[in-house]
Amino acid sequence: MSGEQLSSPGIAAMPSPCALPRKSGELVFHDEWERRAFAIAVSLAEGSHFEWHDFQKQLTEAISEAERNDPQHPTRGYYESWLVSLEALLSRKRLAD
Repeated sequence: MSGEQLSSPGIAAMPSPCALPRKSGELVFHDEWERRAFAIAVSLAEGSHFEWHDFQKQLTEAISEAERNDPQHPTRGYYESWLVSLEALLSRKRLAD
């Protein structure tokens, strides 16, 4: 996402444990699906389909669940938790079947 700016500072500055992965200040995506999941969540929040703080809370819960047994070896990666959170929120808001 080099050179791109998030329109919402609340998204860019999420606190731990759900802080966005960065390297030298730039967002880090290892696979294209991670970038897409990120873009979908941001777009839906900015389109007022859900409040960002609701997504952030869901993400914190998903990360905590993944780290429950061993925080050093979570059961899924950051963007996998991101996707789990997005799916759960969309289901709860009845935006997806």
